[in-house]
Amino acid sequence: MLGICIRCPSKDCEKSEVDTFDFCQYGVAFYNTGSVIKKKEESVTLRHISHNLRHELNKVLQTIVAEASLIDPTVSTKKIELDKSASKIVGATVIIDQFIEMIAGVNEFHPSSHYSANLDKKSNLLKVLDKYSKVFSLIVNTRRSKNIKFHFNVNKKTNITFASHMIEYIISIMMDNIWKYSIDESTATISATANNSSDIELKFTNISKPITNSEMIFDKGFQTKSESEGFGYGLYWAQVLIQHYNELSKRNSDLLELVHEQHVIDNEKAQQIFIIRNLRA
Repeated sequence: MLGICIRCPSKDCEKSEVDTFDFCQYGVAFYNTGSVIKKKEESVTLRHISHNLRHELNKVLQTIVAEASLIDPTVSTKKIELDKSASKIVGATVIIDQFIEMIAGVNEFHPSSHYSANLDKKSNLLKVLDKYSKVFSLIVNTRRSKNIKFHFNVNKKTNITFASHMIEYIISIMMDNIWKYSIDESTATISATANNSSDIELKFTNISKPITNSEMIFDKGFQTKSESEGFGYGLYWAQVLIQHYNELSKRNSDLLELVHEQHVIDNEKAQQIFIIRNLRA
């Protein structure tokens, strides 16, 4: 008998339907044969952890934002102003929420009725870019870049018109990467240009150290720095999100895609270009 099962007061596994395979609230896999409950080793899955973490912290984050708004009524989760203390507090809650979503992984973004109901919600592209360029500047440690400047070549009227929540999460991954890997004191440029079908090509350009095996940059677990504190999952998740976006879009052509180019300048510098093509605007 598993230790956690001895302490379990609910015994939900014993109340399950016959011929049921499931996980209980503690992450223990079980199968109800009708005559006996067969149990596997206790294993609290990442999905269980992330689901409970988001559930418990959501109200806390809402309270932080509400209290910050009492300090400054103009504060917003959509616009971060680094010269205002209340806005920096809100920015910190945005970071926490983003990292909880990353713990949850792309499972939270699978095509579903929940996200289908919000596919037409619009977000202003320039505001999203400005928000995350500032949000990730709040994370300060010795392994992150310092004093990065951003240049936005984006029309202020350009909106994300389809699955904007997915696109915002992808953009947050791109911005986080810029803050992680750029050379100190360098400039990152983000530009948006419309194509013949009025879709947008969104290009992120920054200067970093040359990446060895850059063709593997979207692979699960690939890290551009051996000393990185991350797990190398961000760009992989971005690609999976794009796959889900395309499943929801129902398009047969002009699919959303994310590609990477590296142009080596010298032994210490390389230009990194990430391009999101066929973004609905």
